[in-house]
Amino acid sequence: MDQEKIGKFISKCRKQKKLTQVEVAEKLGVSDKSVSKWENGKCMPDLSLFNPLCEILGITVNDLMSGEIVNNKDSINILGENIINVVSDLETKKKKKLKIFIISLILILISIISYRCFYVYYEIDIKYDERIMQCNISDKELTFVIKGQSVWNTYHTVKEINNEKVYFFHSTINVYNKTRSNWEYQQSMARLLEGKEVEYGFRHILDVKNENIKVYYTDSDIKKVEAATKEELKTIIKNSHLMCKKIKHK
Repeated sequence: MDQEKIGKFISKCRKQKKLTQVEVAEKLGVSDKSVSKWENGKCMPDLSLFNPLCEILGITVNDLMSGEIVNNKDSINILGENIINVVSDLETKKKKKLKIFIISLILILISIISYRCFYVYYEIDIKYDERIMQCNISDKELTFVIKGQSVWNTYHTVKEINNEKVYFFHSTINVYNKTRSNWEYQQSMARLLEGKEVEYGFRHILDVKNENIKVYYTDSDIKKVEAATKEELKTIIKNSHLMCKKIKHK
């Protein structure tokens, strides 16, 4: 259907009946803005309004759908064409709505999956806390321990500075485990204050040689430590936390 042609026809018939858009709107129980949109060809009246609108304008539904007065001789053929056009328009609208629905559904699924990935896999830095973090160096092993907090990953790197092996540790948790980790932390602090054993924790053990060793916990990403220049490394060490050290006796 030619919406623009039909709109001009509605406007023409309304004016011939000496009716305003407001008056037509009141008779149909719609807003005058709706009538204006019909006449400007922006949209069509709802199918339920076809008959009452035609009665107000003194035309037939066939006239309305054609956008002009239809002669009786041609009315049957034109009516058939109009019916086909209406059905075709409805099918187009259905397809459009279905397409919008499918796209919306896909976007919702993408959002859910993205949120799930963030919730489960996104890592949050664990800041240094001397109450729950411990380090010990024996002749052959370096042990790094976090008590009372779930750990998602622990990263470490080693730098050789002034004939010393300098170890940097950094741990993370994930968003999914953040709530539980907070609960573990609070429970563990309470048990520590009572002098009891902490139930939750993490232990990382590395084999080491008999050499001078320093161990730092850094709040920085380990990748930054690995890529740091000598000057940048000095700043990182300054801002890191010395946990333990071992000096080899000659």
